[in-house]
Amino acid sequence: MKLTRRDLLKAASTATAATAVGCGPELGLEGDGGDGGDNRDAQSMASLDAGPDAEFDAQGSDATDGDTASDAATDTRGDTHEDASPDAGTPAINPDFRTIPERLTMFPYAVMAGDATDTSVMFWTRYTGTAPITLRVLEMSGTTLAAVRFDAVVTPAAGGFVRAIVNGLHANRVHKYAFLVGPIEAPIGRSAIGTVQTAFAPDTLAAITFAGTSCSHQNAAPHPVLAHAGTRTDLDFFIHLGDHIYADAGADAVTLTEYRAKYATSWDTPGMRALHASTGTYLTWDDHEVLNNYDPETLSPARIDTARQAFFEHRATRRDSANPSRIWRKFRWGLTAEIFILDCRAERRPSTASTDPSRASTYISRTQMDWLKSGIRDSPCVFKFIMNSVPIVNRLGGDSDNWNGYASQRREILDHIVSNRLNGVLWLSGDVHFGGVCKVEAAGVWSNVWEVLMGPSGSVRVGNPILTASQWPVRVLDNIQTYTVVRANPMTRTVEVEFINGSGARVPNSLWTHTF
Repeated sequence: MKLTRRDLLKAASTATAATAVGCGPELGLEGDGGDGGDNRDAQSMASLDAGPDAEFDAQGSDATDGDTASDAATDTRGDTHEDASPDAGTPAINPDFRTIPERLTMFPYAVMAGDATDTSVMFWTRYTGTAPITLRVLEMSGTTLAAVRFDAVVTPAAGGFVRAIVNGLHANRVHKYAFLVGPIEAPIGRSAIGTVQTAFAPDTLAAITFAGTSCSHQNAAPHPVLAHAGTRTDLDFFIHLGDHIYADAGADAVTLTEYRAKYATSWDTPGMRALHASTGTYLTWDDHEVLNNYDPETLSPARIDTARQAFFEHRATRRDSANPSRIWRKFRWGLTAEIFILDCRAERRPSTASTDPSRASTYISRTQMDWLKSGIRDSPCVFKFIMNSVPIVNRLGGDSDNWNGYASQRREILDHIVSNRLNGVLWLSGDVHFGGVCKVEAAGVWSNVWEVLMGPSGSVRVGNPILTASQWPVRVLDNIQTYTVVRANPMTRTVEVEFINGSGARVPNSLWTHTF
């Protein structure tokens, strides 16, 4: 039986109550965010575009006698870098870090964990100190420490960014983690405490609850919508569909320093910190992480690569070892759900755009399209969730920036879903600054394909779109900023969706239930 995060973490909100800014001078811990760390690290990180993410095996020392499960097989989801077996040094006197004071100035962006599989998670932070830091990952049983799964030194890359993949974790377990400063056996400070759950084992069929949003403009700081989402203990994971930051807010970012500065205005706000630490993430990008409505055929490739580097630097998002530029990827939660994460920006070819489906157009690359089609066709899961930054719905007044402007590929993927009778497909989309649930077409063979528009959590819209009630059973308009909760029960094949505002209340008339 699957325990919910609420069951497991009722006391989690009190675990991080002890907070102290700054730390003792004896270790020289204050720094400017350079290449902190020392030679005790088993695998140092090179720069993001020059080398792999650090990758480690879980150490698996049990803290209680109640956990006798063996380590699961490694599943790196495309990260094929050499595994490391780090020297953990002297074991911690007390591995439970919840009473250690937080050093906010040293970890200004809190922490993040993401791209969880059933055996593997990427852990992330940004560190501004120069002394060595330790990543400690604790498997939990309710509020009790069940096992120390990882406890070793990790080395930041340039800019202080840590991206460490830990393999060999157990499926469907909740973990707490933190980055620690001071001696590994007796740390004197830590980052914020994060929580992440590993995915279900491959043969598991159980209900999941997750949430998501899009369009989190810096102007919405301190991001009350995200702050409320960060208080939840019932989420298995959180997704963000893009425009996580606006790199073109004010002066456009061009250099890496400028892109990093845009992230700084968002990542250290209370809402972002709370959300990123509260649960595991699956993330993609839209246009504002680079430039509003940018054209990949005309914008400098170096500019796009710089934005892409900043994207990965600031997220617990894996890079494909064979193609580090690739953002699209997929993850399974047992037999319940498979999550397909698209890149709907960097591969499009606007010179081919056409609303005529008989004219070939490229919205996503042929490689990504074939991967998506085969993936949703061959998935053994009840639900297939497609993380799609820009909507696929056909609506009155919709612009050509979305799938409708690339009609041949829109027809290709929708025909593929219908002709193969692929049940349980649900598109999850952002970009348009309003929320809702819709049929992708009001009538016809595609009218049984559904889409959920999530967010915005920090952006505004000038004027409401015209939406037909029969096509849009849920419409969240009037500049209401929200995140969206999705509950999926594979036993009944039912999905329930609701939209939550910054006060934590459900938006009136926003509950939608559908059985596939």
